[in-house]
Amino acid sequence: MAATLAELDARVAALEAERTDYRAVLAAINALGENQREHATQLRSHGEQLRSHGEQLRRLGDRLDDTNARVRSIEENVAEVKDLLIRALDR
Repeated sequence: MAATLAELDARVAALEAERTDYRAVLAAINALGENQREHATQLRSHGEQLRSHGEQLRRLGDRLDDTNARVRSIEENVAEVKDLLIRALDR
């Protein structure tokens, strides 16, 4: 069963085509992997920024609570002064 030169050429061409297809698939996989690494890096960066913004928002919320408490205290003091003035004027 000797293979003819044409059959051997056909087999070699088929193997070369498979190898070319394999290289193309491997190149596509490597490109996809690089793309995914870039996305992961960007996501990590965005995650860090979101955590930082969250911390800043918490600090602002704490300051707002403190400011609201101070305003309520001032309002209570003004109400006391008003009551004292009204009592003093009624005498």
